Amino acid sequence: MPTGTRAAPRRHHRWLLLLPFVWQVALVPWANGVQARPFGLPFPMAWQMAGVVLSTLVIGVVLALDKRADAPRTDGA
Repeated sequence: MPTGTRAAPRRHHRWLLLLPFVWQVALVPWANGVQARPFGLPFPMAWQMAGVVLSTLVIGVVLALDKRADAPRTDGA
């Protein structure tokens, strides 16, 4: 590898971005069948609200991992 060239950082953690999709789309048939009423709301509505929080957390984690992957290495490599 030529001097001054850096290998592309690995971003295997980006698969985490599929979690909100699975939460909101793939699990809806299950969520629609639940009769619980958390906080007095229909369960599917509470499920969607929890999905918004989950999506925000996942995006934040991926952002932090991306920043860590882009950080310069100090181990001499």
